[in-house]
Amino acid sequence: MRKIITLALLGLTALSGPAWSQANIKPDPDPRVPPQQGQSLPREDALFLRQATAASQGQVELGRLAAEKAPDGELRSLAQRIAETHVKLTGDLTRLTDTRTLPPADQLQPERTDAFGAAGAVSNPENAREGMAQQAVQALSSKSGEEFGKGYVEAQLRLHDRLVDLYQTQASHTPDRELATFAITSLVGIQKDRDALRQAADRFGIETSPGGQAIQYGDPTKAR
Repeated sequence: MRKIITLALLGLTALSGPAWSQANIKPDPDPRVPPQQGQSLPREDALFLRQATAASQGQVELGRLAAEKAPDGELRSLAQRIAETHVKLTGDLTRLTDTRTLPPADQLQPERTDAFGAAGAVSNPENAREGMAQQAVQALSSKSGEEFGKGYVEAQLRLHDRLVDLYQTQASHTPDRELATFAITSLVGIQKDRDALRQAADRFGIETSPGGQAIQYGDPTKAR
């Protein structure tokens, strides 16, 4: 299983270049093991499904906001494409969640396991909807025109760095082959969207790092 995932990750390296080669992946504090009959999904897998779903729902909200406030058709088209990516992801995540037994809700409270490591990408509370995309929605709701455009791209750059960390960590550590395949294949679209956002950043004078950076939690309206 690990060999299959490793080979798939190596294949994606060729597709996505430097950003993937500097992936921010760290081991889980407690290695995940496949659930036995009658057992629920590993906590980290369940948290991934929960956080990824919340993040995609927030991305759809950002798309609706951009449809109203983006300064031009080019940015509206980009925002629509990103939203469409996450409409599909939301449907896939719903199916994956509904076909698995999840741990009790009181066991799925996010905890910061590593303030700057991808081991915390799944369990970090700031990757929840309120700490991730929803804060960006709130921050951008009062802006319009070029001010909105710059703020939107800045927020999305940071959010997509977190999404890449989240999905890379899941692909690397889950013992669930279907979840691993979903995370790996979904990364292709997420990274394409991030590449498009990096191109859009030039228009607004936003500096970006093409090789990626270590994960940083904080204000989601600022690009890292």
